[in-house]
Amino acid sequence: MFLLSATFVEVLEWIGYVLVALLCLMFIIVVHEFGHYVAGKIFKFKINEFSIGFGPAIVKHKSKKTGELFAIRCIPLGGYCAFDGEDEEEKAAPGEGSYYSKPPWQRIIVLISGALFNFISAIIVIAVFFMAFGDVLPHIAETHEVYSDKQMTVSAEQYFQEGDLVLSIDGEKVYSLIDVNAFADAIGDKDSFSAVVVRDGEQVTLNIKKVYYADDAAEGGSAYGLGIAYNYAQYKLGFFPSLGHAFEFVGDVVKLIFTSVGQLFTGDAKVSETLGGTVSAVQSLAELTQIGFYAIMYGVCVLSASVAIMNILPFPALDGCKVIFCLIEWIRGKPINRKIENIIHFAGLIFLLLLAIILDLVHFLA
Repeated sequence: MFLLSATFVEVLEWIGYVLVALLCLMFIIVVHEFGHYVAGKIFKFKINEFSIGFGPAIVKHKSKKTGELFAIRCIPLGGYCAFDGEDEEEKAAPGEGSYYSKPPWQRIIVLISGALFNFISAIIVIAVFFMAFGDVLPHIAETHEVYSDKQMTVSAEQYFQEGDLVLSIDGEKVYSLIDVNAFADAIGDKDSFSAVVVRDGEQVTLNIKKVYYADDAAEGGSAYGLGIAYNYAQYKLGFFPSLGHAFEFVGDVVKLIFTSVGQLFTGDAKVSETLGGTVSAVQSLAELTQIGFYAIMYGVCVLSASVAIMNILPFPALDGCKVIFCLIEWIRGKPINRKIENIIHFAGLIFLLLLAIILDLVHFLA
């Protein structure tokens, strides 16, 4: 229906959004694989190939010095860093620098470096976001006339003013980019609290008390509360505040992801609204692309953290499960049969591919 009703220009625009989304997804994947690559080079692993995408190579180059093949392939939905001997079934593949000739602790570092680089990139991207565009803060858009002992006063001492940007309530920051309810939750049922606001470019500390204020919609023409109407505005941060807040933000994203997954088991969230496959991720990024560059940066940060978390889960075919096998080998002094390990990872890979397809179907049919 979309293709039938959309104009040719709109179709071209949507294709452009999808292409940008694919580039963002490839950036996240390349960063992940580059983490494996860097750690592998540090510990002198022999690397056969570093590829962006799957399928036949569009562009490729083989280093005469190291013998490593660098390739860009035609299917832009993945990538890999292929270590020498990684798929061998023997205890240790022959040759200096092969994957299984390295001690387990080095392999563990190589395996977790992909997720580590995703976390680092998420922190860098969102830190730049905070410097260039700013986090979202509650913005006081309107203040009602307030009463003192139910007698009308012209102004109230230590009160919000129109234009205030609220930074914190009782020391609790109310950045709202990831939690739009942060301001309301921080106030809660408190009758009085301390608030730090940005007013005329300067930070001002206020001791706020709830008041009676003029409200034509309320019985008797007055109500009890803050007597304000607020919306949201972005507030740019300096370099060090942006960097510090970036760590907090990514930590909040991680907590939000685990909370959302937990809600699936309690029935408080739907699979179609919480999980998705590769196509769903591309669609989400494409929708953010339509909003603007700042929305793309936000999406890349969140998706990078999500990819990092997914890859460190102890599920077959994922880096987290491979780490478990390395730990077992380290503790036992000998590995589990490589053939059995490879079968387990292959089965896990097939399951994950099928799961991604099912999740995409559920997402689009919901």
